[in-house]
Amino acid sequence: MIVFNYMHSIITMRINFTLLLFISVAGCISGPTAFSRADDIVLKEKDLIPEGLAFDKRTGNIYIGSMFKRKIIQINPTGDVSDFIKPETDGIWSVVGMEVDEQRDILWVNTAHANEVLPLMHPDTTRDWMTGVFAYKIGPRKLFKKYILKSPKAFLNDLTVTPRGDVFATESVNNVIYQIDYPYGGLELFLEVPGFHFLNGITYDDELHVLFVASTEGILKIDVATKEYYLLKTADSMNAGGIDGLAYYHNSLIGHQSSKVSRFYLNADKTEIIHSEILDTGIEFDSSTTGEVGNGAYYFIVNSQVSSGVEPGKGKIKPMDSLENVIIRKLKLE
Repeated sequence: MIVFNYMHSIITMRINFTLLLFISVAGCISGPTAFSRADDIVLKEKDLIPEGLAFDKRTGNIYIGSMFKRKIIQINPTGDVSDFIKPETDGIWSVVGMEVDEQRDILWVNTAHANEVLPLMHPDTTRDWMTGVFAYKIGPRKLFKKYILKSPKAFLNDLTVTPRGDVFATESVNNVIYQIDYPYGGLELFLEVPGFHFLNGITYDDELHVLFVASTEGILKIDVATKEYYLLKTADSMNAGGIDGLAYYHNSLIGHQSSKVSRFYLNADKTEIIHSEILDTGIEFDSSTTGEVGNGAYYFIVNSQVSSGVEPGKGKIKPMDSLENVIIRKLKLE
């Protein structure tokens, strides 16, 4: 009996030690990067706080915009990372939605100064809620056009470019859409959509010449020629609201809802969402914001940390040891 109790105590101690060791190790690797996949791109610049992603189908280059560091990075197909533009170049603020116009070799960029909710390096202490659209020639990495929206409070969020070269951008504070007509006229009001809130992701369908725009209430379909719009029908069990990034692909829409990326399949005349599926989710997801379709795949930001990485009400981000490496992921599409 004494021997049994002794052996039982030794075994119990070993089990407890093993459990403590496992918990300790798990705690060290429990951040999102620990759940990255073999083919993920992991950016160790933790304080990027990225929001926008663009993809160049000609070269396979990925562009990531930093909200905090006020710059754009370029990732080539071999995974090499470099600054496409350095911090604060051309007076750029936080980098938000972006898209490549391959035909004209332009990277279109929404930028905003909203330090009240989205901290940025070296903020203007006299003004806030400024916003605009910048256009960069990709080859020389030079600013091509710059449009500043004249508004007391605004935030240009996402944008899309049509094959013709027209640009449409959502403005989330006042819930309107702006347009830049090719060949690069002014930044003009395109459409107001009363009754719908926080316009965000936007994408273009060239077949029907329509825009799809994400709002709190769901996804809007907008006829570019007539400016008529309505909310896509969805089943009661389906949630198509609160989407951030939005992309069109083969009669479907790919949307980000913070902790997951979903695909919403449309009916033949694109008036209704008839089915949805989750493309990706996981413990590593932390405010997954945007992505882009390119060459049969979907590239996207897994963990932007636009919420978790910010000190609420203090106009600054959290310390580096509280932030995670940023994961950029590629999903093959069917």
